[in-house]
Amino acid sequence: MHLVRVGFFAGLLGLALIGCGGSKPTTDGGTGGGGGGGCFDSVDCPDPNLFYCNTTISECVPACRTSEDCKDSVRGQYKLDYCSGGLGCQCDDGACVGSVCGSDSDCGTQVCRNGQCVDAPAATTVTRCSVLPDYAVLKAGTTQKFSVEAFDTAGNPVVLNAGVTWAAGAVGGSVAGTGNSVVYTAPSAAAAEGVGPTATIGTVSCSAKIVSLDGTVAASEIAVVVTDELTGRGISGATVLASDTAGAAIGATAMTNASGYAKLTGVTGTEVNVSVFSTSYNYLTIANYDVAGGSRFLSAVLRRHQTDKYGGQKGTFNNVPSSSNVHAGLAGMSIAGSVVDLSFQQLLGNTIPTRVKIGNAIDQMNVPLPAGVYLGFSSENIKTDISAQGLAGVCADDAKTRAGTCGTRTGWALSGDVPIGDLPIDAFAGGVSMIDYASVLSRIIPIFKKFNSSVIRDVEFSLKDTPRTNGVPDFSSTAEFTAKNHEFSVKADGTGAVPLAFNFVNRIPDLPKFRNNYVDGLVMLGGANVPGRGVVPLGLGVAVNDNGDAKIDKSMDLSAPGLVQLRMAPTHHGIEGTEYGVLALGLPFKAFTDVSAGISISGLFAHPAGNKLAFDPTGASADKILDFGAGGTTFPMLPEGAKYNYSAAASGGLSPRTFRIPTFTTTANATTAVRVSFADNFDHRWVVLADPAKVAAGVTLPVPPSGTVDRTFANGNAASGRSTLLVQTVRLSETPAAASPPLLTYRALVEANGTNADRMTDFTTGFAFIDYGAPSIGWKTPMNNGTITHGMSATVTVNHFKVGATDDGYVKVTFTGGTGCTDATGMADTSMGKGEIPVVIPAGCTGTGITAKASLVDINGADLSPAVSSTITITVN
Repeated sequence: MHLVRVGFFAGLLGLALIGCGGSKPTTDGGTGGGGGGGCFDSVDCPDPNLFYCNTTISECVPACRTSEDCKDSVRGQYKLDYCSGGLGCQCDDGACVGSVCGSDSDCGTQVCRNGQCVDAPAATTVTRCSVLPDYAVLKAGTTQKFSVEAFDTAGNPVVLNAGVTWAAGAVGGSVAGTGNSVVYTAPSAAAAEGVGPTATIGTVSCSAKIVSLDGTVAASEIAVVVTDELTGRGISGATVLASDTAGAAIGATAMTNASGYAKLTGVTGTEVNVSVFSTSYNYLTIANYDVAGGSRFLSAVLRRHQTDKYGGQKGTFNNVPSSSNVHAGLAGMSIAGSVVDLSFQQLLGNTIPTRVKIGNAIDQMNVPLPAGVYLGFSSENIKTDISAQGLAGVCADDAKTRAGTCGTRTGWALSGDVPIGDLPIDAFAGGVSMIDYASVLSRIIPIFKKFNSSVIRDVEFSLKDTPRTNGVPDFSSTAEFTAKNHEFSVKADGTGAVPLAFNFVNRIPDLPKFRNNYVDGLVMLGGANVPGRGVVPLGLGVAVNDNGDAKIDKSMDLSAPGLVQLRMAPTHHGIEGTEYGVLALGLPFKAFTDVSAGISISGLFAHPAGNKLAFDPTGASADKILDFGAGGTTFPMLPEGAKYNYSAAASGGLSPRTFRIPTFTTTANATTAVRVSFADNFDHRWVVLADPAKVAAGVTLPVPPSGTVDRTFANGNAASGRSTLLVQTVRLSETPAAASPPLLTYRALVEANGTNADRMTDFTTGFAFIDYGAPSIGWKTPMNNGTITHGMSATVTVNHFKVGATDDGYVKVTFTGGTGCTDATGMADTSMGKGEIPVVIPAGCTGTGITAKASLVDINGADLSPAVSSTITITVN
């Protein structure tokens, strides 16, 4: 888990580091406006208000204090040709930089494409289109949003602002809306698979397929539709089980048909749990479903195992500058489905041992760089091959789609040309384990300038079985990945990357707390939610809370604490018109060096008003500040104190197979659902959705039916140990862009309707999670067959378990053999979060061939269940 923790932060840090530079037009665009002549000081320049002396090259270069200084009327004979037309220029960090558009509304009668105002494309250029999602299984009479994407003869995306018409299709139902997206209402009666919502652009048409299910459910029945989160297809052959609040089965199980539909009969009681078990997908339990007054028709949305197969995109960067700087880039694929169901193994992919030599400042061998990182220095190519993994989804071949052997995602990359002097290289001198992450990020903040975004609208790829080495997925081979290169630099003809030209201020509410302290860091991610493809990152920002209070520290460019800048590119290269979103992630950076703590994040989503981006680096205009605390919105509380009893017997105050968060509250903590995820050694998951009003009392899981594996254990049984545990809270709204988004209820999420979990990203306004992992223990000193002197301290290493009399528990060491070897305990971690627990060997203990067993026990001294222990043989002198 330590490697996942480091890898996770390396990804965030990589995003930050590449923001240290970037290409921007030469200060006069090469078209006039230069000051000419040499200089030693700005007073040597023609007009110190419009130029400054670049003492590095001893030349006067154009400058500005406000955007007014970039206008012809102010600059006069020193006008800048590239600022004279189009959208003009903005004053960005003291330089006049060409403005870009972020939406069609910025362009009058034209449209915004690749950040430039151009004439709208004609519908006649379209030769192919696709409706997304391309398949849906819907309860009769419910709704689903559909969108269309279009392409020309060369396969380039064509984003239209007019010329699209829609029809309901042969299955029936109706469509509402115009443009590139509509809301479809399924027919009021059952209908077999057939042509559903159809988009027509000129002479080109495309459709989605629809299955409409009968919504009739009797009083003693519960109907369930089980679908693939990322393809919309029904999942056949899944076992569906109802259980009561004590975990006992109610009635017989049912199996889903070809459309993913099943009906449970003989269901009694007012509150039931409904569980779905499928070999190739995560299990799902919908807990605490109150049947009174409900539809009794549930939607179970499952995700295919994320690491069983892999594939994606590979390539490099085109048009890397020939400069003496560090050339840095990070590439990935769009985040498909719910952003709260990520696999860090899949997201980070393979790491490549790389020699990193940057001048005389850095020379390290076998640095584990993520597969998506590009790195060069001057003319040296350090790591130029990049790759990114994509999740299984849809492709042109329906058979492959159903088999989970293909997918289509949007490729993205961020890149910049970084002056070596701007990098906090000294912070890495002690190695990864010694990095002060908050300090590094605080030093990076001042050097966030302009950098670039590259997008490849659709990358279709194949997936193959993932080989495993000692049970660990091996993602090293990219032989079958789809080859597509990214653009590093901005090009005048619009075919290159697009700058992160929008710089705006975000108002952040009081930060969340972790272990009773306000978190000390914030990461901002800006992006777009692309229909059928997922979230595409387009920008970032970072901030720190060194003061330890409730607010992000004041930046010298901003007026008050709690304000954070974000740089972001507009949607471009085929994703124009999609919905912008900004994610603010509160993280306890200090906890990254504490092995007792898992990754802990609380996040808020916000949407720019009118789906428009702003340029206002100082927040001078109140209406351009994106306010995450609007309407009293607060960060979701981190779900601390969660417990699960893995045992078949009562333990630790919990009934068998019961999950609780004893202190959980929804007071001032709006929550739609609590989501619990168990993951075994193969990253096969059992997901539980629970009513937030019930988790304080507890949720009890059923025993899996015969023929299925219990994924609450590492390898299917108690003897293999615990699975990992991740606990999330999710805050959803059907209208997330509203000024005060109303909370979506738990019932609305789990019943079959238009607000199901396959669209969770569309509805998310906030979430929080803690990766509790699985506790482990081992010996550091002495080693197996080693020797230690009685009265001295042995050292036991503990992970994902907070040692302390009032915390999770402590370490107990028992001895077999020897003389005078009574039990010993380790009650405190004195290693500054390294998990190294001292245990004093009893003063009277001596002998050879002594068996020493270190175990984790709870605060009452009872062994954890399943037991967590490590045994070695030692000699005690």
